[in-house]
Amino acid sequence: MQLYVHIELDEPLVLPINYNHIIQAVIYRTLSVMPDYTDFLHNRGYSSGHRQYKMFQFSQLKGKYRIKEKSIIFYSFIELEIRSPEPLLIQLLDGGFRYGGITFGQKKYKNIRTKINDFTVEKEELIVKTVTPIVVYSTDSTTKYTVYYSPEDIEFYEEIQNNAYRKYQAYYGVEPDSYVEIKEAGDMTAKKLVTKYQGSYIEAWYGNFILSGKRKYLDFLYQTGLGSKNSQGFGMFNII
Repeated sequence: MQLYVHIELDEPLVLPINYNHIIQAVIYRTLSVMPDYTDFLHNRGYSSGHRQYKMFQFSQLKGKYRIKEKSIIFYSFIELEIRSPEPLLIQLLDGGFRYGGITFGQKKYKNIRTKINDFTVEKEELIVKTVTPIVVYSTDSTTKYTVYYSPEDIEFYEEIQNNAYRKYQAYYGVEPDSYVEIKEAGDMTAKKLVTKYQGSYIEAWYGNFILSGKRKYLDFLYQTGLGSKNSQGFGMFNII
């Protein structure tokens, strides 16, 4: 499911350039009307082995803005999209935003419009364009050293496949009977982004890709995102 949020700004909204953690905090705070569910998502999540998944993703903010030093200033309005395979999460956010408003810092915005959509993927091959960049990495269990992969690395595609497999298993409790294949689309050159999330630098990639596999697995990825750190604002894509 998809939740579209439109927020009218009665005064400019000033955020740090790297604001993903603020959007994530807004989501958790809004879900806190159901404390047990929020605690489950925040502290445990859906598990596959020792890995945990939150099963939601969000876009970057859209609207008129300008950059000033290390801040981004939005004017007039902002728009946000949130996706999840879990209807409860989408419905809680929808009600929470509409009736409780959205708070950034000390300022609460109440002039909010929302729309829930239930778009589902109906094909077994998609050409997709990233809305938010894809993060793919591995961490050595002994040294804790993290390696980020790029679309030039075979591990980039292998890790996306494995991540999709584990996420599906974690949410539905059954193993997929096949993998989703992913490859870079045509001559499109991927674009690297280095960003910061709560003090840590993250490497991520924008680009166009071809996804192929069973419809239900592609639809699941549309709702949850590609790669890692989806609930931190990475891996969302649109179909082109």
